Amino acid sequence: MSAALPNTEDVSETPLPAPLEMLAELRCLAADSPTRARVETWEYVRGLGNRGDRAALSELFGAGLEPRDLDGKLEGQIVGKLFGIPEASLANPLMKIDPTWRGKSFDLASGTGLNRLSPIAAVVMPIITFGYFRLRPRDGEMEGFNFDHAASDGLIEPRVRVRALDYAVPQYRNPGVRTFPIRKTRDEIVELTPGVYLGRALLLAARGKPRLIAYFALRHPVGSRL
Repeated sequence: MSAALPNTEDVSETPLPAPLEMLAELRCLAADSPTRARVETWEYVRGLGNRGDRAALSELFGAGLEPRDLDGKLEGQIVGKLFGIPEASLANPLMKIDPTWRGKSFDLASGTGLNRLSPIAAVVMPIITFGYFRLRPRDGEMEGFNFDHAASDGLIEPRVRVRALDYAVPQYRNPGVRTFPIRKTRDEIVELTPGVYLGRALLLAARGKPRLIAYFALRHPVGSRL
């Protein structure tokens, strides 16, 4: 690739390639080297998050495509820090110790899915959600916070076609408490390169505009490496 990636663990002022330029190169790379393109897309997004470059992440999101094959188990990463909510000041330091969130699993045929978390969630989540005990152990992780998903238009700018995740389905009994208002959250996801997705989490208010509170990324297959 003409735009070589710097070490994304280094959060210095070394600039990263411009989002649209980089995305075009990554998509070209994916045609011949899909595995390498997945890894480099993943690391590029991580680098933007490490720098807190929300403007670049928004631009990247706006160039994303509507996902049409979200299915199975995907690895996840929180991109940068949570923001725009008082709880972020507590959650961000805790995520450095244990990110807790591992990713999402989708069932494309039924339009359903769930989140996967580290084992510590079995202890932590009932405390911060005031009684959410619906997490289930599976394959060394905890599963819960179920959702339905479908194609939709984005609720905020950039308004592109997305795969939207709905956590407010009554049967899932997701928590809606102030400290963890998952029931009031809507995730919107776009595809960057085949197998790598960028998501944004929106907090839905009873009145007013939805508020952006986080970016995240997903990739398939889990643990993609060169």
